[in-house]
Amino acid sequence: MAYLNPLIPTVDIQQMEQPKSNGSAPLITFGTVLGTPPAGTTYGGLFSLECILQDITGAGAYQNTGTIANPQWTLIGTGAAGATGYTGPTGYTGPTGYTGPSGANSTVTGPIGPTGYTGPTGYTGPSGANSTVTGPIGPTGYTGPTGPVGNFSTGPCVPATITVVNGLVTNVTV
Repeated sequence: MAYLNPLIPTVDIQQMEQPKSNGSAPLITFGTVLGTPPAGTTYGGLFSLECILQDITGAGAYQNTGTIANPQWTLIGTGAAGATGYTGPTGYTGPTGYTGPSGANSTVTGPIGPTGYTGPTGYTGPSGANSTVTGPIGPTGYTGPTGPVGNFSTGPCVPATITVVNGLVTNVTV
């Protein structure tokens, strides 16, 4: 059972010496402390020689290396850090809920489906004897080359008029 002394509120006393027959107070031999233990003559007569105080913040264990009248503390060690615990698996994400049907007066329109496949053009059958179908028009035939132009002049040709505008010949009549 723990015992607290108001003079040392950061110390939780776990174990003490047996009461002395001379009436002096028993000394603390073991306990826990929050942070660094109280030191100095102010705390004389409270801690036994080699008293052990375990720091509950995890710094380690302290041992009184001073005297009963003037306790001084030395950190005597810390244990090895334990392994990091197992990280559990990630929780399951549930499926998306069901979307109910639209009501009779619903304004929600469903998606438009894809355009269907356009089939190939069908076979055109042969024309019958009384058919009104006209066959294709054949290509226009080849036009032959133009022959040479004959000279019907009986003599030299002299122009009748020559029109010149801004130094350019624009018209010649024969």
